[in-house]
Amino acid sequence: MKNLDYEYKVLIEYITPEEKGQALHFTHAEDQQSFTSIIEEVFENLPESIPEGWAVNSHGITISGNTIIVTVLLRRELNK
Repeated sequence: MKNLDYEYKVLIEYITPEEKGQALHFTHAEDQQSFTSIIEEVFENLPESIPEGWAVNSHGITISGNTIIVTVLLRRELNK
């Protein structure tokens, strides 16, 4: 098995409600649907954000306060 060296890059998207003071309540069906729509839109547009030669290694979704944070770890093989 060959050892490969990779370079890594992180893409981060911060998403907050448009109305100040609006809090997301994930027990409410409409907030769940809104959250799903937002995440789907982010991932639909993801290919446009990835530079050529890079591939998605992993991703994560976190909520901090009233902000949704989407992180995508990219990697590409180093030229030797």
